[in-house]
Amino acid sequence: MYKPAIGETCCAPYTIRLRCREFVRSKSQRKVVKRFERVLEEADEDGVGCQRWKAFTCTTSRSSFVEEEFELWKKYQVAVHGDSEDELRRTSYERFLVDSPLIEVSPGAGTPSVGYGAFHQQYRIDGELIAVGVIDVLPTGLSSKYFFWDPAYAHLSLGKLSALKEIEWVLDEAEKSKSPEFAYYYMGFYIHNCQKMRYKAEYSPSEILCPVTHRWVKVDDPDVRRRLDAGDTRLTNEDAIELEGCAPSDALVGLAYAGRLLQCTRLSDLPKLMKQLTFIDVSNVKLAAFAETMKEFCDRFRGAAKNVMNLVDISREFCDSDDDDDEEEEKEEEEEEEEDAFYVGE
Repeated sequence: MYKPAIGETCCAPYTIRLRCREFVRSKSQRKVVKRFERVLEEADEDGVGCQRWKAFTCTTSRSSFVEEEFELWKKYQVAVHGDSEDELRRTSYERFLVDSPLIEVSPGAGTPSVGYGAFHQQYRIDGELIAVGVIDVLPTGLSSKYFFWDPAYAHLSLGKLSALKEIEWVLDEAEKSKSPEFAYYYMGFYIHNCQKMRYKAEYSPSEILCPVTHRWVKVDDPDVRRRLDAGDTRLTNEDAIELEGCAPSDALVGLAYAGRLLQCTRLSDLPKLMKQLTFIDVSNVKLAAFAETMKEFCDRFRGAAKNVMNLVDISREFCDSDDDDDEEEEKEEEEEEEEDAFYVGE
């Protein structure tokens, strides 16, 4: 997990969302839909001389590796982003667009028809795969992560069309699930001083999150636009929302030793767990010092500290190593860790 340091970067990325029930298509967005519909009408005559519309489908399935999608992604990356096909490997594709830390939640009462988690949406015309939308389905709406398409269909503005289709999907699923919380379309980041990213504000009325007050503000609000133009990170004069905090005793701690995760526990249960670990000599002084560190962790991450695990190395945080023998032993352990360590993510 990460949070952009908006005040320290040249291109401030703001979280942007759209309340789908308030969305009204613009004139240019209606043109995109009509252009696509005209293509579907351009169907060949069947065997008896009658014309039919081409069949367009959009199906949603759990995120997984699909060879057909992978081949389309490579074609897209080469044509649109100028990548070399030799560098486009399955491992990088899976890490980028398939693997996800989200926990899968099966469909149930009050959820969308697919449940929650990471998904791919396949766009097809008469069975031919023309585009893929990579999305997360969350309790509050759909988060659009990536979209790639067949360069042969570039004239159809499929990127814009996919946004309209994803908004429709949220509205349909909200009606089916009867969930008032499932209402938003998240479009990633809005970067005001990047022309290629400002198009997201065209899906009106979009809101961006003020990083100072943690309040959502309308992008098309004149005062907000003035602040964005001036590079001001505070987008509203309203009082800041006090974010929910996390008591240190409720914070998650992951204990690692020799490069391996042993167990995850709450800070309040840490002393009891440490006594069970007979292979180390626990220092009460270091336990107390660590509790202070976790308090700082909670103050910084607020409510997220209830769900974000602070991973610590037992041998470094809790074991005494005051004499030369201990220092030598620690050095040997570090060498073993380098040989045996495993890594989660990059």
